[in-house]
Amino acid sequence: MKLLYGINTNGQGHINRSRVFISELIADGHEVHVFLSGKQPPKYAYELADRVFYKPGPFDIYLENKLQIPKSLQANLNKLPDFNRARKEIMELDYKENYDAFINDFEQTSAIAGRRLNKPVIIVDRQHAIFHSFCADRVPCSRYDKLKFRFAQLMMIPSFDKCFALDFVDSMHTKGDITIFPLVEKPELNNLDVTYDNHIVAYLGRYSQSSIIDIFSKFPDETFHLYGFNKDKQIGNVVFKKTSREGFLKDFASCKAIISNGGFNLAWEASLLNKLVLIIPHWKILEQVTNAYSLYELGLGYLSEELTVEDFKGFREWAEEINYKPKYKATTRPASELLSHVYDFLEEYQAENYLTKRQVKRSIRYDLSRWRMKKEIKDEVKLKVEI
Repeated sequence: MKLLYGINTNGQGHINRSRVFISELIADGHEVHVFLSGKQPPKYAYELADRVFYKPGPFDIYLENKLQIPKSLQANLNKLPDFNRARKEIMELDYKENYDAFINDFEQTSAIAGRRLNKPVIIVDRQHAIFHSFCADRVPCSRYDKLKFRFAQLMMIPSFDKCFALDFVDSMHTKGDITIFPLVEKPELNNLDVTYDNHIVAYLGRYSQSSIIDIFSKFPDETFHLYGFNKDKQIGNVVFKKTSREGFLKDFASCKAIISNGGFNLAWEASLLNKLVLIIPHWKILEQVTNAYSLYELGLGYLSEELTVEDFKGFREWAEEINYKPKYKATTRPASELLSHVYDFLEEYQAENYLTKRQVKRSIRYDLSRWRMKKEIKDEVKLKVEI
């Protein structure tokens, strides 16, 4: 099959989640083209497949780890013509490439283009687990918060044919067109040497550098490896690190703990590597709050409203009580198992679509036969009248 895989690039979690499935699809012999959309992606995202291209897409604006909703809406409205052009380019590309299906990780442009082209659109993400009945009411939040997230979800992915949403569950749960699926194994983590060295990884790109340094400098006995600013320098006990997937995983595997927001990919990898997390989710984003509570319930996470000296002290005391080594063991499945369900769905979709095409062709032939018969009768009547 020839597939277009659309990936949201707002944060690196979507990219690193999709990597697992793209690698498996290529290993299965499929031709995969990758479409990146959102904020400018890191360089390593262009290594996901042989053909990878990027167009600006909807994005969020943050200030000190807080989502700025009015500014984000205004900025995206200003860019709407660009987003529409990108969608037309994807549709034109399909006329040339004739993709068999569109697979998507919460990326708007290719999802909408796929639906307009009448191609099967399959979602593989985390966001659609939030409103699944199996996960409902897991996180305490207001109806307003749920409504906001639901609206944002529908704006990003208005419709699809099938969705597989990853979650911290032990088995599959299907309702309607959404299937909740357990965490998937990540082969890139298999060869990592997991240790608990004397450094803490911090992934806090949406905070200001000055506020981070101010807080971390209060703990001179700790060493912090800071990601999110794509820099290589050191200020006191804070070591800035360049954006690098390989470098990040090496640091992650050897750290004693991590500080980050509530992104699902990091929560997923923390559960696989058995690392404790000081979680500072974006509290206005329900998906992040859900991920944070999942880690908390599993004994892997310490929840915090924001990055403060007091919260870090509380986290460190909690982590030291269990020697930074949680007892949780994640339930995982191979990516090939999830993709086998994708293949099954596509077979059923194509079979149904083939029947529909046959019915349309039969109807056309029938209508054409009737038209020819009517024409012959008219010609015969006309001939007799003339005689």
